[in-house]
Amino acid sequence: MTEERKKALFAEIGKYCTDISKLVFGGIILAGLMDWGIDRLALLLSGIAAVTLLAVAGICFSVLSDNKKR
Repeated sequence: MTEERKKALFAEIGKYCTDISKLVFGGIILAGLMDWGIDRLALLLSGIAAVTLLAVAGICFSVLSDNKKR
């Protein structure tokens, strides 16, 4: 794999991870508003963990891509 292709791949993975983290965040808010008997503390803690993990992964991949289009 060429270096340019690797950088492009890392940039796309970074965008994907940050987009998924935003969707998970929205899902947490919507699930919290619904009254389906979900344990809100477990929802909040697992959601924060997932959003943080995906956001950090997205930022790391974006930095690894070393692309100035961020």
